[in-house]
Amino acid sequence: MRIPNHSRQRGSLENESMTPMIDVVFLLLVFFVCASVGQKPDRLLPADLATGATATTVNIPEEAPDEFPSQEVRIRLTRDAVSLELRIELNEGALTGARELKQRLERLSSLDPDTKIIMDVADEVSVQQFIAVYDLCQALEFNSISFAVR
Repeated sequence: MRIPNHSRQRGSLENESMTPMIDVVFLLLVFFVCASVGQKPDRLLPADLATGATATTVNIPEEAPDEFPSQEVRIRLTRDAVSLELRIELNEGALTGARELKQRLERLSSLDPDTKIIMDVADEVSVQQFIAVYDLCQALEFNSISFAVR
């Protein structure tokens, strides 16, 4: 009788290849990815929720409609080519200077701070000049200040 030699049976995977197992795992991965692509997520499906059995006594007050809707104000800053002075237009109406702009914006902020301010700044205007107007709008606490883009 022959005693089995353990050195021949060291590992059952020494002579076998891992390629078929990798192929099976890859095919399963591709299958599950392809199978899940066309489904809607559960949170997007319509759900009819049952009404509760308890009655609520909470009264939600109706919001009063605004007296007038918020408006947009366009501030255009340009620079005169000859005199190099800053020209300020408020809704396409020329202003005499920064002092008049400040007075009009102060009145506007006291009436409606939700007014949308749109700053249209020409390329030749210096950074300090348009930052001064932007800081003025922030100091007057306008809620929406944005820049026009060409």
